[in-house]
Amino acid sequence: MYSPTYSELKTYLEQELDLQDETFITPNEMMSYFNEAVDMIESAIHNIYEDYFITYTSLNIVNGQAAYSLPSDIYAQKIRRILYNDGGAYKYEIKRVKKLEEIMFIVAPDLYSYIITNDATAGLKINLFPTPQASQPYATIWYIRNAKRFTQDTDVCDIPEFTNVLVQFVRWKCLSKEGHPDANQAGSDLDRMKQEMVDTLTARIPDEDNYVLKDTSFYRDFDDWRFGGNY
Repeated sequence: MYSPTYSELKTYLEQELDLQDETFITPNEMMSYFNEAVDMIESAIHNIYEDYFITYTSLNIVNGQAAYSLPSDIYAQKIRRILYNDGGAYKYEIKRVKKLEEIMFIVAPDLYSYIITNDATAGLKINLFPTPQASQPYATIWYIRNAKRFTQDTDVCDIPEFTNVLVQFVRWKCLSKEGHPDANQAGSDLDRMKQEMVDTLTARIPDEDNYVLKDTSFYRDFDDWRFGGNY
């Protein structure tokens, strides 16, 4: 699926609303509108089908080091699993410590467990028990990430299935600021598209090929503008 850049989305909307030469919406304000839209869509996805954003990264265990940083793009500390696999005899889930008193009894060579701490200085950390006694690059963190925000023109939208909702949100924000008579209709259209997005996410079942995008009009319009053609 094609994923447009921020520059393409912004230019498309500016041309549609005839905003190229307007100054009442600054570039920073326009980007903030798009990022508000990302926040709104991200919230819906996390509430209904958070596996949309599931990903993984390596956890390189270091001899004598108990604390490790969380992935920089993790959403709300949502670790799905930490898996250990040395390619040999040791393949297991590094489980979260459920009761703090358990850590008093975890000693080498017990299998690893972990707890997340939030130190005022060090910040959020994954703490392994027992403290590693060897360097072991065998662990993988599966976690839920944040949606990517726009910071520059070349940034790519990483929620392409719902680009139509994102653009409609910014369209409504621009029309509302301008006091345009179509602002109310744009808001109603946004509510409808948000509900369609929720219905689509609700119907999505892991490992089943039943994900159907209901509203594809934006992609047709956007491709017409991008390639200068008609479909």
